[in-house]
Amino acid sequence: MNNYFIPCLFGVLFSTVMSAQEMAENPFIRVDADGEVIYTADPSAHVWADGRLYVYPSHDIAPPRSCDLMDKYHVFSTDDMVTWIDHGQILEATQVPWGRPEGGFMWAPDCAYKDGTYYFYFPHPSDTDWNNSWKIGIAISSEPAADFTVQGYLDLPGDQHAMIDPTVFVDDDGQAYFYYGGGGKCMAGKLKDNMTELEDGLTQMTGLQDFHEAAWVHKYNGVYYLSYADNYTNGYTKNRLQYATGPTPLGPWTSRGVYLGGTTEGTNHGSIVEYKGQWYAFYHNNVLSAGLDYKGAARSICVDRLYYDDDGAIRRVYQTGMSAPDPVIGVKNVPNTFLAENYTTGGEGITYHDSDDVNEGEIYRHDGVDIEPCSDGNANIFGIVAGEWLDYQLNVPATADYRLEFRMSSPRGNGRFHVEVDGTDKTGSIGIPATGGYQTWTTFSVSDIPLTQGVHTFRFVMEEAGFNFAGFVVSFARPDIPVGKQITIKNGANYLTFDAQNQLICNSPTLTSDCIFTVEQNDRFIELKAANGKYVSTTSLKNPMTLSDGNRTATTKFLWHNLQHNGNLFGLKSLRTNAVVCSENGTKPMNCNRYDFGGWEKFTWAEHIASSHTGLQSDSILLEVYPSPVIRDAFVTVRFMAADDAPASIQLIDMQGNICRTVLLSGAIGNRTTQLSTDDLTSGLYLLRVITAGFSATKKLTII
Repeated sequence: MNNYFIPCLFGVLFSTVMSAQEMAENPFIRVDADGEVIYTADPSAHVWADGRLYVYPSHDIAPPRSCDLMDKYHVFSTDDMVTWIDHGQILEATQVPWGRPEGGFMWAPDCAYKDGTYYFYFPHPSDTDWNNSWKIGIAISSEPAADFTVQGYLDLPGDQHAMIDPTVFVDDDGQAYFYYGGGGKCMAGKLKDNMTELEDGLTQMTGLQDFHEAAWVHKYNGVYYLSYADNYTNGYTKNRLQYATGPTPLGPWTSRGVYLGGTTEGTNHGSIVEYKGQWYAFYHNNVLSAGLDYKGAARSICVDRLYYDDDGAIRRVYQTGMSAPDPVIGVKNVPNTFLAENYTTGGEGITYHDSDDVNEGEIYRHDGVDIEPCSDGNANIFGIVAGEWLDYQLNVPATADYRLEFRMSSPRGNGRFHVEVDGTDKTGSIGIPATGGYQTWTTFSVSDIPLTQGVHTFRFVMEEAGFNFAGFVVSFARPDIPVGKQITIKNGANYLTFDAQNQLICNSPTLTSDCIFTVEQNDRFIELKAANGKYVSTTSLKNPMTLSDGNRTATTKFLWHNLQHNGNLFGLKSLRTNAVVCSENGTKPMNCNRYDFGGWEKFTWAEHIASSHTGLQSDSILLEVYPSPVIRDAFVTVRFMAADDAPASIQLIDMQGNICRTVLLSGAIGNRTTQLSTDDLTSGLYLLRVITAGFSATKKLTII
């Protein structure tokens, strides 16, 4: 996921307007009142009688050792969700008489108001052995953001190991309830009127699914909501925010699922509050400190709008300011590589169907399709359920047979799918072979799929679960792969060759023996063998491709994709990296670090033809004919390389043997180029023949 943020204005008052949200852009707190970068976390939001919304967060000190330096609570407030005021520091560890001698460990706090007094609750250890000496301190003030004085701590029963994150909910009748917890346990109970003592002890809250920490309670339409951070991790994001509902502030609770996904920072902590008729979800992420290696701390507080469905369910909240907007994806051209996550924009039941309305991977797109980071690069579809489907709008350039190549994974060889084109099953049911893991990928294909020219809807229909989907390639069918032939390969105007260190590079403007490769078949893959007997090889995405020794390994296997119907334009993909072979600007070392067949990922090949003319200094001639197919009333270019200065004749011959065009060229050693007109010729298949010095070379040419 990419991170996007714009620095806000420095000063006591600071804001960044985000028109789509009509709120300050996330993270909404970036600097303190002195204009210095400040890191905040664990936001507890409340609306007090003065009409302002106040946020009481913790404070990450950067760079931290971990979270042990957290200290110095600040308070922030707003009256429009755009401009925020930093009211300054209200408390630090040195002001806690019973606190840990070394200080630090001032973690997630909360604030409550009753009868003219503001009560600030904060977790803090009382001993060097911090995790076994947690206490919930209480400071009070007559102001919401100043002059807090520590009164002591709440006398809590039982083991205090890992018990943190206090929060207080005051119900409509004035009764206050205290909640806290960690390590998978949430405890709660009533507070006495003095707000500093428990009335009847604590009770463990049940019915919470995968509770970790960070309890928060609010009330909506007479129903009580307990939200909290869970233990979820998918290797990329952690600690989603879940919620449960109940008929009383102490339950019993019914789990309702996730309302906000995890963050890349590694923790999550949220609060939910209504302000001026709109509900908001507060949370934190690490966008402001991304890339600074702050070891899981250095967080910043964020806010997004929150909405309820008619049945009281909280709609999924997606974190803004962390990623670019959802991509708008329409028709894409064939031949090409198509990433699975780039299904057509449209919506549930229109361009995709998913079993729920949540992207469980929390990346790239905000609809219901489950997308996660892929070990191949980019992303992949996961959590596949039978009956789900994805649509892709593809523009097919010509009526022909095509090859579909799929990139899938399946730990045990489970899962089946088929591909429909405009509602017609074109592949039949396809089983996915076992790969040993959901991030261990394999490539397989189906050939000879007839398609007609025009825009078509390709639908991937998931028949059985048990697999992940990374992408697919559509290319012309396989018959034109020059297996067994010696060829030369060009990228732009330059030939592919290799240097003294056996590094592959596209920089030779003339044909030499180092430019000649033999195409060999290896199972369903091809390999390119250089004139020195070594194979083209790649070991990583960005490292330059080299010639390996004479052994065939996984690094020497490539997939060949015809990018032109009955022509010599093609692309290569490395089996090792699943990326497209390219040479940037047509002159750079070869590597495999692209995923689409674009400009410098397209190559032309020409057959290396032996000559029987004994007077030649070289035994080869190179012939290129392009474009093919060529349209009527246009020109076709003929380029060849002759080893002597004999005159040459170029002939265009129809399938009845009639010579339709002839061009005579004077002799010259090296590259020769000419053009033939296709004016007044009918569509069909022709032969283009070059004759010089006792031998000839012939290529097929299609006129459309």
